[in-house]
Amino acid sequence: MTDDKSPLDLHSLIQHILETETDNLEQLAAIAGLNLAEDFAEADLSHTDLTEANLIEADFRGSNLRGANLRAANLRGADLRGADLRGAHLESASLRGANLRGANLRGADLKSTEFNSANLSDTNLSEAQLCCADLSRSDLRGADIRDANLQGAILSEAKLRGANMGRVNLSNANLKGASLIRAYLGGADLRGADIDGADLREADLSEAKLSSATLRGANLKAANLSLADLSGVNLIRATLSSADLMRANLRDADLIRTNLSSADLRGADLSLADLSLANLCLANLGSANLIRANLSIAELSGANLSDANLSEADLRGANVENAQFARNLGISAQTKCVLLRRGAIFEDSTSDRSEVLAPH
Repeated sequence: MTDDKSPLDLHSLIQHILETETDNLEQLAAIAGLNLAEDFAEADLSHTDLTEANLIEADFRGSNLRGANLRAANLRGADLRGADLRGAHLESASLRGANLRGANLRGADLKSTEFNSANLSDTNLSEAQLCCADLSRSDLRGADIRDANLQGAILSEAKLRGANMGRVNLSNANLKGASLIRAYLGGADLRGADIDGADLREADLSEAKLSSATLRGANLKAANLSLADLSGVNLIRATLSSADLMRANLRDADLIRTNLSSADLRGADLSLADLSLANLCLANLGSANLIRANLSIAELSGANLSDANLSEADLRGANVENAQFARNLGISAQTKCVLLRRGAIFEDSTSDRSEVLAPH
Protein backbone atom coordinates (compact mmCIF):
# COMPACT_ATOMS: atom_id res chain seq x y z
CA MET A 1 0.00 0.00 0.00
CA THR A 2 1.40 3.40 -0.98
CA ASP A 3 2.16 6.03 1.66
CA ASP A 4 1.56 9.15 -0.48
CA LYS A 5 -2.24 9.20 -0.59
CA SER A 6 -3.86 12.55 0.13
CA PRO A 7 -6.36 12.95 3.01
CA LEU A 8 -9.11 13.15 0.40
CA ASP A 9 -7.94 9.90 -1.22
CA LEU A 10 -7.77 8.14 2.14
CA HIS A 11 -11.24 9.37 3.11
CA SER A 12 -12.62 8.12 -0.21
CA LEU A 13 -10.88 4.76 0.25
CA ILE A 14 -12.22 4.30 3.78
CA GLN A 15 -15.71 5.24 2.65
CA HIS A 16 -15.49 2.76 -0.21
CA ILE A 17 -14.44 -0.05 2.14
CA LEU A 18 -17.25 0.77 4.59
CA GLU A 19 -19.82 0.74 1.79
CA THR A 20 -18.60 -2.53 0.33
CA GLU A 21 -21.06 -5.32 1.07
CA THR A 22 -18.46 -8.00 1.76
CA ASP A 23 -16.34 -9.25 4.64
CA ASN A 24 -14.10 -11.24 2.33
CA LEU A 25 -10.54 -10.22 3.12
CA GLU A 26 -9.24 -10.93 -0.38
CA GLN A 27 -11.74 -8.49 -1.89
CA LEU A 28 -11.20 -5.87 0.81
CA ALA A 29 -7.43 -6.12 0.46
CA ALA A 30 -7.75 -5.54 -3.28
CA ILE A 31 -9.85 -2.39 -2.65
CA ALA A 32 -7.33 -1.12 -0.09
CA GLY A 33 -4.37 -1.89 -2.32
CA LEU A 34 -2.91 -4.36 0.18
CA ASN A 35 -0.80 -7.35 -0.77
CA LEU A 36 -1.98 -10.54 0.92
CA ALA A 37 1.41 -12.11 0.33
CA GLU A 38 3.27 -9.41 2.25
CA ASP A 39 1.07 -7.16 4.39
CA PHE A 40 -0.57 -9.53 6.90
CA ALA A 41 2.25 -10.97 9.01
CA GLU A 42 1.25 -10.72 12.71
CA ALA A 43 -2.11 -9.22 11.71
CA ASP A 44 -5.32 -9.78 13.68
CA LEU A 45 -7.57 -11.64 11.26
CA SER A 46 -9.60 -13.55 13.82
CA HIS A 47 -13.01 -14.69 12.49
CA THR A 48 -12.23 -13.20 9.08
CA ASP A 49 -13.93 -14.66 6.01
CA LEU A 50 -11.34 -15.98 3.57
CA THR A 51 -13.49 -18.61 1.90
CA GLU A 52 -11.93 -19.86 -1.34
CA ALA A 53 -9.36 -17.06 -1.18
CA ASN A 54 -6.26 -17.31 -3.35
CA LEU A 55 -3.48 -17.07 -0.75
CA ILE A 56 -0.63 -18.85 -2.49
CA GLU A 57 2.64 -18.16 -0.65
CA ALA A 58 0.90 -15.60 1.58
CA ASP A 59 2.79 -14.41 4.67
CA PHE A 60 0.72 -15.00 7.81
CA ARG A 61 3.60 -15.48 10.22
CA GLY A 62 2.40 -14.95 13.78
CA SER A 63 -1.04 -13.85 12.55
CA ASN A 64 -4.19 -14.26 14.61
CA LEU A 65 -6.52 -16.38 12.46
CA ARG A 66 -8.48 -17.79 15.35
CA GLY A 67 -11.94 -18.88 14.18
CA ALA A 68 -11.22 -17.63 10.65
CA ASN A 69 -13.14 -19.10 7.72
CA LEU A 70 -10.59 -20.49 5.25
CA ARG A 71 -12.76 -23.16 3.67
CA ALA A 72 -11.39 -24.27 0.29
CA ALA A 73 -8.75 -21.51 0.43
CA ASN A 74 -5.57 -21.94 -1.58
CA LEU A 75 -2.67 -21.58 0.85
CA ARG A 76 -0.07 -23.54 -1.07
CA GLY A 77 3.40 -22.60 0.07
CA ALA A 78 2.02 -20.09 2.58
CA ASP A 79 4.04 -19.08 5.63
CA LEU A 80 1.95 -19.67 8.77
CA ARG A 81 4.73 -20.20 11.27
CA GLY A 82 3.53 -19.47 14.79
CA ALA A 83 0.05 -18.50 13.57
CA ASP A 84 -2.98 -18.87 15.85
CA LEU A 85 -5.52 -20.99 13.97
CA ARG A 86 -7.45 -22.31 16.94
CA GLY A 87 -10.98 -23.24 15.90
CA ALA A 88 -10.33 -22.09 12.33
CA HIS A 89 -12.28 -23.63 9.43
CA LEU A 90 -9.97 -25.02 6.78
CA GLU A 91 -12.11 -27.79 5.30
CA SER A 92 -10.96 -28.77 1.81
CA ALA A 93 -8.28 -26.03 1.86
CA SER A 94 -4.93 -26.62 0.17
CA LEU A 95 -1.80 -26.13 2.25
CA ARG A 96 0.58 -28.14 0.12
CA GLY A 97 4.14 -27.25 0.98
CA ALA A 98 2.98 -24.66 3.53
CA ASN A 99 5.10 -23.87 6.59
CA LEU A 100 3.04 -24.14 9.80
CA ARG A 101 5.87 -24.83 12.20
CA GLY A 102 4.81 -24.00 15.76
CA ALA A 103 1.29 -22.99 14.68
CA ASN A 104 -1.67 -23.57 17.00
CA LEU A 105 -4.47 -25.49 15.25
CA ARG A 106 -6.15 -26.84 18.36
CA GLY A 107 -9.77 -27.76 17.62
CA ALA A 108 -9.50 -26.58 14.01
CA ASP A 109 -11.72 -28.10 11.32
CA LEU A 110 -9.30 -29.62 8.81
CA LYS A 111 -11.47 -32.25 7.17
CA SER A 112 -10.27 -33.22 3.67
CA THR A 113 -7.54 -30.55 3.87
CA GLU A 114 -4.39 -31.00 1.80
CA PHE A 115 -1.16 -30.85 3.79
CA ASN A 116 1.05 -32.74 1.33
CA SER A 117 4.72 -32.08 2.12
CA ALA A 118 3.74 -29.33 4.58
CA ASN A 119 5.89 -28.45 7.61
CA LEU A 120 3.73 -29.10 10.69
CA SER A 121 6.57 -29.73 13.12
CA ASP A 122 5.91 -28.66 16.71
CA THR A 123 2.33 -27.68 15.85
CA ASN A 124 -0.63 -28.06 18.19
CA LEU A 125 -3.24 -30.20 16.42
CA SER A 126 -4.90 -31.53 19.55
CA GLU A 127 -8.64 -32.14 19.18
CA ALA A 128 -8.47 -31.09 15.52
CA GLN A 129 -10.79 -32.66 12.94
CA LEU A 130 -8.58 -34.19 10.24
CA CYS A 131 -10.87 -36.84 8.76
CA CYS A 132 -9.73 -37.78 5.25
CA ALA A 133 -7.01 -35.10 5.32
CA ASP A 134 -3.94 -35.66 3.14
CA LEU A 135 -0.78 -35.40 5.23
CA SER A 136 1.41 -37.55 3.01
CA ARG A 137 5.12 -36.74 3.26
CA SER A 138 4.35 -33.98 5.78
CA ASP A 139 6.67 -33.14 8.68
CA LEU A 140 4.85 -33.64 12.00
CA ARG A 141 7.87 -34.21 14.21
CA GLY A 142 7.18 -33.17 17.79
CA ALA A 143 3.58 -32.23 17.00
CA ASP A 144 0.83 -32.45 19.65
CA ILE A 145 -1.97 -34.44 18.01
CA ARG A 146 -3.71 -35.72 21.14
CA ASP A 147 -7.41 -36.58 20.82
CA ALA A 148 -7.46 -35.51 17.15
CA ASN A 149 -9.68 -37.28 14.62
CA LEU A 150 -7.65 -38.60 11.67
CA GLN A 151 -10.07 -41.29 10.57
CA GLY A 152 -9.31 -42.25 6.98
CA ALA A 153 -6.47 -39.70 6.77
CA ILE A 154 -3.44 -40.22 4.54
CA LEU A 155 -0.11 -40.07 6.38
CA SER A 156 2.00 -42.19 4.07
CA GLU A 157 5.71 -41.41 4.46
CA ALA A 158 4.91 -38.72 7.02
CA LYS A 159 7.52 -37.81 9.63
CA LEU A 160 6.01 -38.25 13.10
CA ARG A 161 9.08 -38.86 15.22
CA GLY A 162 8.36 -37.97 18.84
CA ALA A 163 4.81 -36.82 18.07
CA ASN A 164 2.23 -36.98 20.87
CA MET A 165 -0.71 -38.94 19.44
CA GLY A 166 -2.36 -40.12 22.61
CA ARG A 167 -5.95 -41.32 22.09
CA VAL A 168 -5.90 -40.17 18.47
CA ASN A 169 -8.40 -41.73 16.03
CA LEU A 170 -6.44 -43.20 13.12
CA SER A 171 -8.92 -45.91 12.19
CA ASN A 172 -8.64 -46.88 8.52
CA ALA A 173 -5.84 -44.33 8.08
CA ASN A 174 -2.94 -44.82 5.67
CA LEU A 175 0.42 -44.76 7.48
CA LYS A 176 2.44 -46.75 4.98
CA GLY A 177 6.14 -46.03 5.33
CA ALA A 178 5.56 -43.38 8.00
CA SER A 179 8.28 -42.63 10.56
CA LEU A 180 6.85 -42.91 14.09
CA ILE A 181 10.06 -43.45 16.02
CA ARG A 182 9.43 -42.82 19.74
CA ALA A 183 5.96 -41.47 18.99
CA TYR A 184 3.35 -41.73 21.75
CA LEU A 185 0.18 -43.54 20.62
CA GLY A 186 -1.16 -44.70 23.96
CA GLY A 187 -4.86 -45.55 23.70
CA ALA A 188 -4.91 -44.64 20.00
CA ASP A 189 -7.49 -46.16 17.64
CA LEU A 190 -5.68 -47.73 14.68
CA ARG A 191 -8.28 -50.32 13.76
CA GLY A 192 -8.10 -51.26 10.11
CA ALA A 193 -5.18 -48.89 9.50
CA ASP A 194 -2.55 -49.58 6.84
CA ILE A 195 0.81 -49.30 8.62
CA ASP A 196 2.87 -51.46 6.28
CA GLY A 197 6.57 -50.69 6.33
CA ALA A 198 6.24 -48.01 9.01
CA ASP A 199 9.07 -47.31 11.46
CA LEU A 200 7.70 -47.56 15.01
CA ARG A 201 10.91 -48.25 16.89
CA GLU A 202 10.50 -47.48 20.61
CA ALA A 203 7.00 -46.11 19.97
CA ASP A 204 4.46 -46.32 22.81
CA LEU A 205 1.29 -48.09 21.66
CA SER A 206 0.17 -49.29 25.06
CA GLU A 207 -3.57 -50.01 25.17
CA ALA A 208 -3.87 -49.04 21.50
CA LYS A 209 -6.59 -50.59 19.33
CA LEU A 210 -4.99 -52.22 16.27
CA SER A 211 -7.43 -54.98 15.41
CA SER A 212 -7.42 -55.89 11.71
CA ALA A 213 -4.60 -53.41 11.00
CA THR A 214 -1.82 -54.35 8.58
CA LEU A 215 1.80 -53.88 9.69
CA ARG A 216 3.60 -56.04 7.18
CA GLY A 217 7.33 -55.42 7.35
CA ALA A 218 6.87 -52.71 10.00
CA ASN A 219 9.69 -52.06 12.47
CA LEU A 220 8.42 -52.19 16.06
CA LYS A 221 11.70 -52.94 17.74
CA ALA A 222 11.51 -52.18 21.48
CA ALA A 223 8.01 -50.74 21.04
CA ASN A 224 5.53 -50.78 23.93
CA LEU A 225 2.40 -52.71 22.93
CA SER A 226 1.36 -53.82 26.39
CA LEU A 227 -2.40 -54.37 26.73
CA ALA A 228 -2.83 -53.46 23.05
CA ASP A 229 -5.56 -55.09 20.96
CA LEU A 230 -3.80 -56.71 17.99
CA SER A 231 -6.44 -59.30 17.23
CA GLY A 232 -6.49 -60.30 13.58
CA VAL A 233 -3.54 -58.02 12.82
CA ASN A 234 -1.17 -58.74 9.93
CA LEU A 235 2.43 -58.60 11.13
CA ILE A 236 4.05 -60.79 8.49
CA ARG A 237 7.82 -60.23 8.44
CA ALA A 238 7.50 -57.38 10.96
CA THR A 239 10.21 -56.75 13.54
CA LEU A 240 9.12 -56.81 17.19
CA SER A 241 12.41 -57.78 18.80
CA SER A 242 12.58 -56.68 22.46
CA ALA A 243 9.03 -55.34 22.19
CA ASP A 244 6.75 -55.20 25.25
CA LEU A 245 3.62 -57.22 24.44
CA MET A 246 2.60 -58.07 27.98
CA ARG A 247 -1.08 -59.07 28.11
CA ALA A 248 -1.55 -57.97 24.52
CA ASN A 249 -4.40 -59.49 22.50
CA LEU A 250 -2.88 -61.23 19.47
CA ARG A 251 -5.69 -63.69 18.91
CA ASP A 252 -5.82 -64.92 15.31
CA ALA A 253 -2.91 -62.62 14.40
CA ASP A 254 -0.78 -63.35 11.33
CA LEU A 255 2.81 -63.50 12.60
CA ILE A 256 4.46 -65.57 9.87
CA ARG A 257 8.22 -64.96 9.81
CA THR A 258 7.79 -62.20 12.40
CA ASN A 259 10.84 -61.35 14.51
CA LEU A 260 9.77 -61.59 18.17
CA SER A 261 13.20 -62.37 19.58
CA SER A 262 13.57 -61.29 23.21
CA ALA A 263 10.01 -59.94 23.17
CA ASP A 264 7.99 -59.90 26.39
CA LEU A 265 4.77 -61.81 25.70
CA ARG A 266 3.86 -62.71 29.27
CA GLY A 267 0.13 -63.20 29.62
CA ALA A 268 -0.45 -62.42 25.94
CA ASP A 269 -3.35 -64.03 24.07
CA LEU A 270 -1.88 -65.81 21.03
CA SER A 271 -4.69 -68.29 20.56
CA LEU A 272 -5.20 -69.24 16.90
CA ALA A 273 -2.24 -67.04 15.95
CA ASP A 274 -0.04 -68.13 13.05
CA LEU A 275 3.55 -68.04 14.30
CA SER A 276 4.98 -70.40 11.72
CA LEU A 277 8.62 -69.62 10.94
CA ALA A 278 8.52 -66.82 13.54
CA ASN A 279 11.63 -65.97 15.53
CA LEU A 280 10.83 -66.28 19.25
CA CYS A 281 14.41 -66.83 20.38
CA LEU A 282 14.76 -65.80 24.06
CA ALA A 283 11.17 -64.51 24.08
CA ASN A 284 9.23 -64.60 27.34
CA LEU A 285 5.93 -66.42 26.77
CA GLY A 286 5.22 -67.09 30.43
CA SER A 287 1.48 -67.67 31.06
CA ALA A 288 0.70 -66.90 27.42
CA ASN A 289 -2.40 -68.34 25.78
CA LEU A 290 -1.20 -70.41 22.81
CA ILE A 291 -4.29 -72.54 22.35
CA ARG A 292 -4.37 -73.82 18.74
CA ALA A 293 -1.49 -71.52 17.82
CA ASN A 294 0.65 -72.50 14.85
CA LEU A 295 4.28 -72.65 15.97
CA SER A 296 5.49 -74.98 13.24
CA ILE A 297 9.14 -74.45 12.28
CA ALA A 298 9.25 -71.51 14.73
CA GLU A 299 12.50 -70.55 16.46
CA LEU A 300 11.91 -71.04 20.20
CA SER A 301 15.48 -71.56 21.38
CA GLY A 302 15.97 -70.18 24.89
CA ALA A 303 12.34 -69.02 25.09
CA ASN A 304 10.40 -69.14 28.37
CA LEU A 305 7.09 -71.00 28.00
CA SER A 306 6.43 -71.63 31.69
CA ASP A 307 2.71 -71.81 32.50
CA ALA A 308 1.82 -71.21 28.84
CA ASN A 309 -1.31 -72.96 27.60
CA LEU A 310 -0.27 -75.06 24.60
CA SER A 311 -3.49 -76.99 24.10
CA GLU A 312 -3.72 -78.11 20.46
CA ALA A 313 -0.72 -75.91 19.58
CA ASP A 314 1.33 -77.04 16.57
CA LEU A 315 5.02 -77.37 17.50
CA ARG A 316 6.08 -79.53 14.55
CA GLY A 317 9.58 -78.69 13.42
CA ALA A 318 10.00 -75.94 16.00
CA ASN A 319 13.48 -75.40 17.44
CA VAL A 320 13.04 -75.78 21.20
CA GLU A 321 16.71 -76.06 22.17
CA ASN A 322 16.99 -74.76 25.75
CA ALA A 323 13.37 -73.57 25.68
CA GLN A 324 11.91 -73.71 29.19
CA PHE A 325 8.61 -75.48 29.84
CA ALA A 326 6.78 -75.84 33.15
CA ARG A 327 3.19 -76.48 34.25
CA ASN A 328 1.94 -76.35 30.66
CA LEU A 329 -1.60 -77.32 29.74
CA GLY A 330 -1.85 -79.28 26.50
CA ILE A 331 1.54 -81.03 26.75
CA SER A 332 1.04 -84.78 26.82
CA ALA A 333 3.64 -87.19 28.15
CA GLN A 334 4.43 -88.21 24.58
CA THR A 335 4.84 -84.59 23.41
CA LYS A 336 6.99 -83.86 26.44
CA CYS A 337 9.24 -86.75 25.54
CA VAL A 338 9.59 -85.50 21.96
CA LEU A 339 10.39 -81.96 23.13
CA LEU A 340 12.98 -83.20 25.59
CA ARG A 341 14.64 -85.17 22.82
CA ARG A 342 14.82 -81.92 20.79
CA GLY A 343 16.59 -80.06 23.59
CA ALA A 344 13.71 -78.55 25.57
CA ILE A 345 14.03 -78.04 29.32
CA PHE A 346 11.15 -79.01 31.60
CA GLU A 347 11.08 -77.97 35.25
CA ASP A 348 12.21 -80.88 37.46
CA SER A 349 12.82 -83.00 34.36
CA THR A 350 16.59 -83.47 34.54
CA SER A 351 16.22 -87.17 35.15
CA ASP A 352 13.54 -87.48 32.44
CA ARG A 353 15.84 -85.90 29.86
CA SER A 354 18.80 -88.06 30.84
CA GLU A 355 16.64 -91.15 30.36
CA VAL A 356 15.50 -89.91 26.94
CA LEU A 357 19.08 -89.21 25.88
CA ALA A 358 20.58 -92.37 27.42
CA PRO A 359 21.85 -94.90 24.84
CA HIS A 360 19.93 -98.15 24.67
